[in-house]
Amino acid sequence: MVNDIFDAYNATTHLIFEEPTCITWVGGLSLPECVRLFGGDPLRTREADFEDIYEEGSDLNPDDPSDGAILLDQQGDWVVVVEPKSYRGMSSVLLKRLSLNGAALSLYWTVNGDAYVNWAEHGHVLYTFDPLTLDTTEPDLAEVGWVVDQGVDLDAWRQNWFAATLTLAEKITFIRLDPAWMERPHVGATVGPMPLA
Repeated sequence: MVNDIFDAYNATTHLIFEEPTCITWVGGLSLPECVRLFGGDPLRTREADFEDIYEEGSDLNPDDPSDGAILLDQQGDWVVVVEPKSYRGMSSVLLKRLSLNGAALSLYWTVNGDAYVNWAEHGHVLYTFDPLTLDTTEPDLAEVGWVVDQGVDLDAWRQNWFAATLTLAEKITFIRLDPAWMERPHVGATVGPMPLA
Protein backbone atom coordinates (compact mmCIF):
# COMPACT_ATOMS: atom_id res chain seq x y z
CA MET A 1 0.00 0.00 0.00
CA VAL A 2 2.79 2.45 0.90
CA ASN A 3 4.56 1.63 -2.36
CA ASP A 4 1.33 2.32 -4.28
CA ILE A 5 1.00 5.74 -2.62
CA PHE A 6 4.67 6.58 -3.23
CA ASP A 7 4.52 5.37 -6.83
CA ALA A 8 1.49 7.57 -7.50
CA TYR A 9 3.26 10.65 -6.14
CA ASN A 10 6.55 9.75 -7.80
CA ALA A 11 4.74 9.73 -11.16
CA THR A 12 2.85 13.02 -10.66
CA THR A 13 4.87 15.38 -8.45
CA HIS A 14 6.22 17.13 -11.54
CA LEU A 15 2.62 18.05 -12.40
CA ILE A 16 1.76 19.75 -9.10
CA PHE A 17 3.20 22.55 -6.99
CA GLU A 18 5.71 23.84 -9.52
CA GLU A 19 6.32 26.97 -7.42
CA PRO A 20 7.63 27.28 -3.83
CA THR A 21 4.73 26.42 -1.54
CA CYS A 22 4.01 25.62 2.09
CA ILE A 23 1.55 22.83 2.86
CA THR A 24 0.24 22.26 6.38
CA TRP A 25 -1.97 19.35 7.42
CA VAL A 26 -3.90 20.00 10.64
CA GLY A 27 -5.68 17.35 12.70
CA GLY A 28 -8.11 18.19 15.49
CA LEU A 29 -9.22 21.67 14.37
CA SER A 30 -12.13 22.83 12.23
CA LEU A 31 -11.54 24.56 8.92
CA PRO A 32 -12.85 27.92 10.21
CA GLU A 33 -10.47 27.77 13.17
CA CYS A 34 -7.57 27.05 10.81
CA VAL A 35 -8.55 30.10 8.76
CA ARG A 36 -8.54 32.22 11.92
CA LEU A 37 -5.17 30.96 13.17
CA PHE A 38 -3.60 31.60 9.76
CA GLY A 39 -4.81 35.22 9.99
CA GLY A 40 -8.03 35.11 7.98
CA ASP A 41 -11.68 35.79 8.69
CA PRO A 42 -13.74 32.56 8.73
CA LEU A 43 -16.79 34.59 7.63
CA ARG A 44 -15.02 35.87 4.50
CA THR A 45 -13.97 32.66 2.79
CA ARG A 46 -14.95 31.74 -0.75
CA GLU A 47 -14.78 28.92 -3.27
CA ALA A 48 -11.37 28.81 -4.97
CA ASP A 49 -8.89 26.46 -6.58
CA PHE A 50 -5.09 26.49 -6.44
CA GLU A 51 -4.76 28.72 -9.51
CA ASP A 52 -7.10 31.32 -7.97
CA ILE A 53 -5.06 31.45 -4.77
CA TYR A 54 -1.76 31.48 -6.62
CA GLU A 55 -2.88 34.45 -8.73
CA GLU A 56 -4.25 36.28 -5.69
CA GLY A 57 -0.95 35.78 -3.87
CA SER A 58 0.88 37.22 -6.89
CA ASP A 59 -1.31 40.33 -6.81
CA LEU A 60 -0.59 41.09 -3.14
CA ASN A 61 2.23 43.38 -2.04
CA PRO A 62 5.40 41.22 -2.09
CA ASP A 63 7.05 43.56 0.43
CA ASP A 64 4.31 43.01 3.00
CA PRO A 65 4.65 39.57 4.63
CA SER A 66 1.44 40.15 6.58
CA ASP A 67 -0.64 39.68 3.40
CA GLY A 68 -1.30 36.28 1.89
CA ALA A 69 -3.80 33.89 0.36
CA ILE A 70 -4.47 30.30 1.40
CA LEU A 71 -6.41 27.34 0.05
CA LEU A 72 -8.05 24.93 2.50
CA ASP A 73 -9.79 21.57 2.27
CA GLN A 74 -11.26 19.48 5.08
CA GLN A 75 -11.41 15.71 4.78
CA GLY A 76 -12.51 13.87 7.88
CA ASP A 77 -10.59 15.06 10.94
CA TRP A 78 -7.89 16.76 8.87
CA VAL A 79 -7.63 20.14 7.18
CA VAL A 80 -4.94 20.78 4.57
CA VAL A 81 -3.79 24.38 4.12
CA VAL A 82 -1.85 25.31 0.97
CA GLU A 83 0.08 28.59 0.81
CA PRO A 84 1.57 29.47 -2.56
CA LYS A 85 4.54 31.84 -2.13
CA SER A 86 4.34 32.04 1.66
CA TYR A 87 5.31 29.91 4.63
CA ARG A 88 3.23 30.65 7.72
CA GLY A 89 2.84 26.92 8.29
CA MET A 90 6.55 26.64 9.12
CA SER A 91 6.18 28.91 12.16
CA SER A 92 6.77 26.91 15.34
CA VAL A 93 4.43 29.28 17.19
CA LEU A 94 1.63 28.61 14.70
CA LEU A 95 2.30 24.84 14.63
CA LYS A 96 2.01 24.71 18.41
CA ARG A 97 -1.37 26.45 18.23
CA LEU A 98 -2.60 24.33 15.34
CA SER A 99 -1.63 21.09 17.08
CA LEU A 100 -2.92 21.96 20.55
CA ASN A 101 -5.86 19.55 20.29
CA GLY A 102 -4.26 17.12 17.83
CA ALA A 103 -1.36 17.27 15.42
CA ALA A 104 0.09 19.26 12.52
CA LEU A 105 2.54 18.43 9.75
CA SER A 106 4.10 21.12 7.56
CA LEU A 107 6.23 21.03 4.43
CA TYR A 108 7.90 24.02 2.81
CA TRP A 109 10.34 24.31 -0.07
CA THR A 110 12.06 27.30 -1.66
CA VAL A 111 13.07 28.30 -5.16
CA ASN A 112 16.69 27.68 -4.08
CA GLY A 113 15.99 24.02 -3.41
CA ASP A 114 15.83 24.18 0.38
CA ALA A 115 13.07 22.20 2.09
CA TYR A 116 11.81 21.74 5.64
CA VAL A 117 9.37 19.38 7.37
CA ASN A 118 7.91 19.83 10.87
CA TRP A 119 5.70 17.59 12.97
CA ALA A 120 3.86 18.86 16.06
CA GLU A 121 1.55 17.14 18.53
CA HIS A 122 -0.48 18.57 21.41
CA GLY A 123 1.21 21.95 21.32
CA HIS A 124 4.80 20.71 20.93
CA VAL A 125 6.99 20.61 17.80
CA LEU A 126 8.53 17.13 18.02
CA TYR A 127 10.42 16.74 14.74
CA THR A 128 12.06 19.17 12.34
CA PHE A 129 14.16 17.94 9.44
CA ASP A 130 15.41 18.56 5.93
CA PRO A 131 13.71 15.98 3.69
CA LEU A 132 16.42 16.31 1.03
CA THR A 133 19.07 14.89 3.35
CA LEU A 134 16.99 12.59 5.54
CA ASP A 135 18.46 9.48 3.93
CA THR A 136 22.04 10.62 4.64
CA THR A 137 21.62 11.40 8.33
CA GLU A 138 22.77 9.23 11.19
CA PRO A 139 20.57 6.11 11.37
CA ASP A 140 19.77 6.68 15.03
CA LEU A 141 18.39 10.17 14.40
CA ALA A 142 14.91 10.46 15.92
CA GLU A 143 13.39 11.87 12.72
CA VAL A 144 14.58 8.87 10.71
CA GLY A 145 12.97 6.47 13.16
CA TRP A 146 9.76 8.46 13.15
CA VAL A 147 9.30 8.52 9.34
CA VAL A 148 10.15 4.82 9.08
CA ASP A 149 7.63 4.09 11.84
CA GLN A 150 5.01 5.88 9.72
CA GLY A 151 5.73 3.40 6.92
CA VAL A 152 7.94 5.47 4.59
CA ASP A 153 11.38 3.86 4.30
CA LEU A 154 14.62 5.61 3.45
CA ASP A 155 14.65 4.22 -0.10
CA ALA A 156 11.64 6.40 -0.86
CA TRP A 157 13.44 9.50 0.45
CA ARG A 158 16.48 8.64 -1.68
CA GLN A 159 14.36 8.32 -4.82
CA ASN A 160 12.17 11.42 -4.48
CA TRP A 161 12.03 13.42 -1.25
CA PHE A 162 8.93 15.33 -2.38
CA ALA A 163 6.97 12.18 -3.22
CA ALA A 164 8.16 10.61 0.05
CA THR A 165 6.96 13.63 2.07
CA LEU A 166 3.54 13.60 0.40
CA THR A 167 3.38 9.84 1.02
CA LEU A 168 4.13 10.46 4.70
CA ALA A 169 1.37 13.08 4.84
CA GLU A 170 -1.16 10.81 3.16
CA LYS A 171 -0.30 7.91 5.45
CA ILE A 172 -1.07 10.13 8.43
CA THR A 173 -4.03 12.14 7.11
CA PHE A 174 -5.51 10.00 4.29
CA ILE A 175 -5.59 13.14 2.09
CA ARG A 176 -4.23 12.76 -1.45
CA LEU A 177 -2.84 15.85 -3.14
CA ASP A 178 -2.73 15.16 -6.86
CA PRO A 179 -3.52 17.02 -10.10
CA ALA A 180 -7.23 16.30 -9.65
CA TRP A 181 -7.15 17.83 -6.15
CA MET A 182 -5.37 20.89 -7.53
CA GLU A 183 -8.08 21.46 -10.11
CA ARG A 184 -11.06 21.03 -7.78
CA PRO A 185 -12.55 24.02 -5.97
CA HIS A 186 -11.89 24.19 -2.23
CA VAL A 187 -12.04 27.05 0.27
CA GLY A 188 -9.99 30.20 -0.30
CA ALA A 189 -9.15 32.93 2.18
CA THR A 190 -7.14 36.13 2.20
CA VAL A 191 -5.03 36.37 5.34
CA GLY A 192 -3.49 39.27 7.20
CA PRO A 193 -1.42 39.29 10.40
CA MET A 194 -1.75 36.13 12.44
CA PRO A 195 -3.57 36.52 15.79
CA LEU A 196 -1.31 36.89 18.80
CA ALA A 197 -3.35 34.45 20.88
